[in-house]
Amino acid sequence: MTQNRDARPPLEEGQLTALYAGISEAVYIEEVSSGRIVYWNPRAQALFDYPATEMLQQIGARLYEDESEYHRTHETAATELDKNGLWRGHGRYRRRDGSLFDAQVSASFLPTDRGSYAVVVVREVNEINRLKQQLAQLSAELLDKSEQLQQKESERKQDEQMIGHVLRNITHYAVFTTDTNGCMDNWNEAASQLLGYDAGEILGKHLSLICPEEAERQLSKPLQEAISQGTSRYYQWIARKDGTRLYACVVAFALWGESQMQGFLFLVRDDSGERSLRQKLREKEHFAAIGSAGALLAHEIGNPLNGISATAQLLEHFLRRENLPSGHSMLSSIHDLKSEIGRLTLLLNEFKRIAWPQKLALAAVDLPRLLHRLVAIIEERGTRQEIQVSVECDAELPSLNADEEKLQEALLHVLDNAVEAMPHGGRVEIKAYRCDESVCIDIIDTGVGIPENFKVFDLFSSTKPQGIGLGLFMVQQIVLAHDGDVTYSSTPGKGTTFHLTIGMNASADTLAAKPADGI
Repeated sequence: MTQNRDARPPLEEGQLTALYAGISEAVYIEEVSSGRIVYWNPRAQALFDYPATEMLQQIGARLYEDESEYHRTHETAATELDKNGLWRGHGRYRRRDGSLFDAQVSASFLPTDRGSYAVVVVREVNEINRLKQQLAQLSAELLDKSEQLQQKESERKQDEQMIGHVLRNITHYAVFTTDTNGCMDNWNEAASQLLGYDAGEILGKHLSLICPEEAERQLSKPLQEAISQGTSRYYQWIARKDGTRLYACVVAFALWGESQMQGFLFLVRDDSGERSLRQKLREKEHFAAIGSAGALLAHEIGNPLNGISATAQLLEHFLRRENLPSGHSMLSSIHDLKSEIGRLTLLLNEFKRIAWPQKLALAAVDLPRLLHRLVAIIEERGTRQEIQVSVECDAELPSLNADEEKLQEALLHVLDNAVEAMPHGGRVEIKAYRCDESVCIDIIDTGVGIPENFKVFDLFSSTKPQGIGLGLFMVQQIVLAHDGDVTYSSTPGKGTTFHLTIGMNASADTLAAKPADGI
């Protein structure tokens, strides 16, 4: 080929830079007759690690593994360019550090009044290396302010596509983003599954759609924390499309642009199960503390009470024998004293049951048979009140691994309360059905209901004048021991529903720890 040291680019440098600024591949231009490089774009610099000042006016053979391969390729390309105006092939190139790589190469013919040129585009075959070069080039572009301004819109679209790809591929968390006003602009599939909204239904809507009123009011503090610290972790109730609520663990990130905040990214995980476990653990610890207090109380009161009872009996015996004038009134006082001692002894015995729960005697329990047996007991007790009792059990209700005696005791407490809440008669419905890995039992009455804000599961809480207030506490204790839970809903004047959940595979070790010795 003819050597031409006056080879010049077909266009001015500024025109070439504008023309190839948006090309993501390495591009250089050779004069066809001399093979000299007259243009070298930034992508070529990143790929080969040669600056333009070092490559301009150099023969393209410098880029190949060996010069003979370059000449063969150049002659073939020149023939194709002359014939078709386009050539595609492969080449083995050498970087400045001596490392080799394979590339797909295309060249297009560019005739001008200054001469004929070949625009060469090099695409590295190795995907990993190609990505590394793209990242390196991106870093260079971020440092170059003028080029950053030219490609700002293109980079914004690439960022949106990347965020969308990330959101679609996170499956363990519901993920969504909002703008600074709280309007949602990204929503992944996991969010649709967790909250029930399709992306088309939720995008553009305000965050308040899924945040109950009280949760929305509480959002200000964690979002301010995310703005100041970059991230914030908190817990709150979130509303599903069907109206139900879930207790969620939320991690919020502030999304920043170059100089101002662009919005928020939220990672949401259903924490209801973990919250329930934490609540059960706290309740077990609470029961253990009460057990220890009950053990101490029984020990400190039981022995003196026995002494007082013995002394009262001796006094009664003495007064009856001596036949004193004032003996009748004194015997009446002693009778009252013995009555109070009996009441305290009964209360103390109830406390002992709380303070020293026994291990569960686990065995297979036929729940329908147990419920029908309880119905017979309740119907007998409620004969005068005209109580109607019905039982509805799922046909495929599984057998429970439970302590039948304790389970019967707990259910009987709830049923007795239902009967006592209907002094003028009414209806009790018992429904048993499976829910996940547990069996649920609903006991529904049409009684007087429970006053609002009344804590029925607390010790000594009772709406009955003569009630001690231990029954429902013991119900909660027994149900918790069966790896379950008990809740209720009530409308004063209309009735109450107790909802019991019993684990199908309760462990004998699930009860609270035994109290101190001495009972």
